[in-house]
Amino acid sequence: MTDILVLYYSRHGSTRKLAELIATGIDSVPGARARLRTVPPVSTVCEATASDIPADGPPYAELRDLEECAGLALGSPTRFGNMAAPMKYFLDGTIAQWLSGALTGKPACVFTATGSLHGGQETTLLSMMLPLLHHAC
Repeated sequence: MTDILVLYYSRHGSTRKLAELIATGIDSVPGARARLRTVPPVSTVCEATASDIPADGPPYAELRDLEECAGLALGSPTRFGNMAAPMKYFLDGTIAQWLSGALTGKPACVFTATGSLHGGQETTLLSMMLPLLHHAC
């Protein structure tokens, strides 16, 4: 079985729904299996931490999910033309995977959702592609 990681952050559910639909598509391909993962929210209070297990939905991503996948679909809502802070925070912690080349050559794609026209969707997609290009996906 080939695992494809569908990694996303969603605050209000739109990006989560897109991720679930992408996972359904992956699971419909013989020999492919979606590994649906999310990232925890980022707190503005330094002492606060999120639970290790989300209240609902898929589990939080671990760095090993990146290492074990054969491909990656990365999703985030649009935040002023950029990816959401929780996704950026997670990706900023992938230096060990960059040094080891864990994502080198793996196919990847990006997806986004926004509640308005002209909300910066195109630049959000570009902002998510930058770390993937740096990882040589």
